[in-house]
Amino acid sequence: MIASRRDMLARLGFGCLFVPAIMRAPRSVLGTLLFDPDAPLVPVQPIPPNPFVRDGKAVVAIVHGRDVPAMLQEGLRLLGGLDRLPLAGTRVLLKPNVVNDRPPPATTSPALVAAAVAMVRSAGAAQVTVGDSSGIIRFPTSGNLKATGIQAAAENAGAQVVALDEVTPQPWVRVEPPGAKALPAFYVSRLAYEADVVINLPVIKTHRFAHYSCCLKNLVGLAHPRNRPSVTFLMGDWHERIAELNLAVHPRLHIADGTTVMIAGGPTSGTAAQANVLLLSGDPIALDAVALALVRTYGAWDKIKGRSVWQERQIVRAIELGLGIGSPDRLELVTASVGAPDAGFERIVEAVRNDVRRAED
Repeated sequence: MIASRRDMLARLGFGCLFVPAIMRAPRSVLGTLLFDPDAPLVPVQPIPPNPFVRDGKAVVAIVHGRDVPAMLQEGLRLLGGLDRLPLAGTRVLLKPNVVNDRPPPATTSPALVAAAVAMVRSAGAAQVTVGDSSGIIRFPTSGNLKATGIQAAAENAGAQVVALDEVTPQPWVRVEPPGAKALPAFYVSRLAYEADVVINLPVIKTHRFAHYSCCLKNLVGLAHPRNRPSVTFLMGDWHERIAELNLAVHPRLHIADGTTVMIAGGPTSGTAAQANVLLLSGDPIALDAVALALVRTYGAWDKIKGRSVWQERQIVRAIELGLGIGSPDRLELVTASVGAPDAGFERIVEAVRNDVRRAED
């Protein structure tokens, strides 16, 4: 795709920040970017069926409120119940967004992480791990897990916490997905690949280069730094690379943090808004479409205007790869408010519902 002059200038601006930051980084980071890891080639895992489907449609739940554990429970009820996803005796990885050391909406809320850990443990999971790998110029991940409060929240709820890029002795595995074009081979977290169940905990936010960040984008944190879109910032294929990085690990449940959303800027900082919602689904494309529509209700980010949510390049490529539903007629949106009714929430829901129904703009 031919880049606009504005996009190319933005990429060059990013490069002017990225390259000096890498040069100042510890040798271990520079070495990580220069050389492939010595990692085993593993089979590509098939995309599992979505357990949260009703009448052939992917269910997406939007729950409004201020009590995160109660909102999570209500969202699961709307999806049909957590028993649709057997967790007893399994090894579960919860993957929040820990791009840096800043609070939401740059990163996932510790309150959601704690509630998700409690949910998984109550369902009988044998092992619960919370893990991520931060933005390359924001390493070390371990420091960001502590600074954001995610480590304390997860450990207090009964999970172990891991910086995925710091795992020893072998943090990575190599995959070669047959459908990938931009990334015919890449490396992903071994812990994520080997987990019985992965649950995705993205935060809903805008992104200067990827346009937006939610379910699909959050899995970039499972990829080896050499394979991340930021390393090839001049290529212009951020969106397609994001989608293809979803071919290695397949979360069974996505719980997007919309308590505080980023409506302009991003991904590390930007304009925040209190939406006080959680979005839940078993389908990353369906949830991303709804999350995009939610951010569009604020009208603050030009990069996601002027086309249908279904025409966003991340979503277009994800549909081509069969990562989820392919059209709005395959999506069922269900909503609830925990606590007092909120007229503002009802107006937002109506706008979101109308937006996701449009296949073209």
